[in-house]
Amino acid sequence: METILEMRDIRKTFPGVVALNKVNLRVRAGEIHALVGENGAGKSTLMKVLSGVYPDGSYSGAIVYQGQERHFKGIHDSEQLGVIIIHQELALVPLLSIAENIFLGNETATRGVIDWMVAHSKTQALLKKWASRNRPPH
Repeated sequence: METILEMRDIRKTFPGVVALNKVNLRVRAGEIHALVGENGAGKSTLMKVLSGVYPDGSYSGAIVYQGQERHFKGIHDSEQLGVIIIHQELALVPLLSIAENIFLGNETATRGVIDWMVAHSKTQALLKKWASRNRPPH
């Protein structure tokens, strides 16, 4: 399978603390990965490096996505390429609907008015896609 993402020798430090040291991650097309470990192991830090929360230059190492080395300056840069992090919280905003949570911060709007029909339509398509991939075998 084709490798779509590599994080090579990622090192991230904070004053007095080495959060990540020579971390490598390789993801091939169609694979699903889970990061597990103790609190403080660096899982969230690694994902923040990948998503641009910690911008290029604030860590060492390389991120290669779709065959090209990437230098994300912020979240917007990574999201433009389709690298989107779903954080570990089960519900981002419990009082909002599924559609509202999915598109929170990325709403489709015209002149400042959110198009809820578009949001609901896109949500239905995403849920159908997810369901078709997650059906139990017969």
